[in-house]
Amino acid sequence: SKVIAVDLEHHDYRTYHGLTSLMQITTDSKHDYLIDTLSPELRPHLSQLNIVFTDPNIVKVFHGAFMDIIWLQRDLGIYVVSLFDTFHAAKELALGRYSLAFLLEKYVRFRTSKRWQLADWRIRPLSNEMRNYAKADTHFLIEVFYLLQNDILNNNNNNDSNESGSEKMS
Repeated sequence: SKVIAVDLEHHDYRTYHGLTSLMQITTDSKHDYLIDTLSPELRPHLSQLNIVFTDPNIVKVFHGAFMDIIWLQRDLGIYVVSLFDTFHAAKELALGRYSLAFLLEKYVRFRTSKRWQLADWRIRPLSNEMRNYAKADTHFLIEVFYLLQNDILNNNNNNDSNESGSEKMS
């Protein structure tokens, strides 16, 4: 994959630091993965994901990555290189609204529910509804990334054209 979308579910009710409970990854070929970051068999090996996460040739797409980056580093020893944050892209475009729900609806016409946003993600097994919610957070994010990237490039090209046009007039 040249692009992956990443999200984390974190549980912080009655804990000081909280627990990174689930990682969602979607590849540019639309494969969705849910990784149980609480699994005692799996958790000690998750730092091996640094092979992908630190590869500068693979773009990692997040929405509102600030806390995700902290949790990845603190809880899992995973570092991120080549990050694209759709929240900051939406701000750069001055869309007026910056939530993932807004971007999904605007760019891919997918309406998500935030019903599970504050769920207890430590519960195992995850219900089908929780699994579907978790997958939806990354499933369309790569498509949103490409569309936002295109809008930013078009805005920059328009600004360059306007600037060179005003220079010609002076």
